[in-house]
Amino acid sequence: MNNKITLKMSRFPQLIGDLTHSNQFLKIFAFTSLISTGLCLLILFVLVNKPPVVLTMANDARLLEKTTPPKLEDQIKMVTFRYIEKRYNWNPSNVKQRLDEASYFIHPASIKAYWKGVNEVERFSKEKMVSQRVYPENIKIDQKTKSIQITGDRVTSIQGLRAAGDLNLVLYYSLGNINLENPWGIYIIKEEERL
Repeated sequence: MNNKITLKMSRFPQLIGDLTHSNQFLKIFAFTSLISTGLCLLILFVLVNKPPVVLTMANDARLLEKTTPPKLEDQIKMVTFRYIEKRYNWNPSNVKQRLDEASYFIHPASIKAYWKGVNEVERFSKEKMVSQRVYPENIKIDQKTKSIQITGDRVTSIQGLRAAGDLNLVLYYSLGNINLENPWGIYIIKEEERL
């Protein structure tokens, strides 16, 4: 009888080594995945918090230059100059057209009072051949009371005779809708001439 004892090596240490190696690989893979996920979240957070890029384009598809909007006070001055140019600079041949153009700057709630006042001006200008030009020198804007104080000179011509006088005008304004005729959206609600 041949009693031979064979010793078999246990596979347990090799299995433990393979398991340890796989465990190390999984740890490195998990750590790398965590870092790449963190970087992606950081990039996503930065991109989400960036302001949107707005491309303004003209009608002919060319890109318009980015500018900062003008201050409200500057816009009020532009409207004031435009209104004074239309409302107070006229002659008998264009008085109706000028007063019509000035009406674009009148608040809709005040338009009836405006036409009531300027219809008399139009009739007087045509009957007596009166022309008028004003030259504003100083414009003070008070945004709390929404008023504009205008001082300057006024030159009136009645049938060829000229007379100069002072212009002392207070305009009260409000903000409203923007349209093609009044792209600023600033409207006159009341005007007072002071002596």
